[in-house]
Amino acid sequence: MAGNLIGGAALGQAFRMLSESMSQVGQTSVCFDSNFRRLKSILQSIKPVLEDIERLNKALEGRESEIEIFKKRLEEGEKLVRKCSKIKRYNLCKRWYYSKKLADLENSTLKFFSVHGLIQTCRDRKQILVALKEEGEKLDEIYSILKNMKLDKSRLISST
Repeated sequence: MAGNLIGGAALGQAFRMLSESMSQVGQTSVCFDSNFRRLKSILQSIKPVLEDIERLNKALEGRESEIEIFKKRLEEGEKLVRKCSKIKRYNLCKRWYYSKKLADLENSTLKFFSVHGLIQTCRDRKQILVALKEEGEKLDEIYSILKNMKLDKSRLISST
């Protein structure tokens, strides 16, 4: 399945549920075949990014609230896909309505993940820059201490 690589964590479970729902509904309901193919393509393109986000969040020990944002979005998609499975082929009005909802989900998913991903990326880069600046200041301090020690040592040698 599409979500197997993400693992058993919350985000991986939501991703897997959406993927499985799409597969199950896609096999029984031909009505939304093109919508499911496009949505599946989106999911496959964001899957590696979600895997990295989850893996890195575990390594950094935190930020579960950020994963919750993505998880809720995936769960909303899964609920919509499940609703689509209940629509009969002859019910044209509902098919059209849910087809539009799937298209909206597709567009909003792309926008959502790109905007939130971009915002998180910007914030993470700023945090990295701040950490690097702090480390640079510490290294400068260590360098000045070592330089002073070297000067003191050379003064001792020259005075003897």
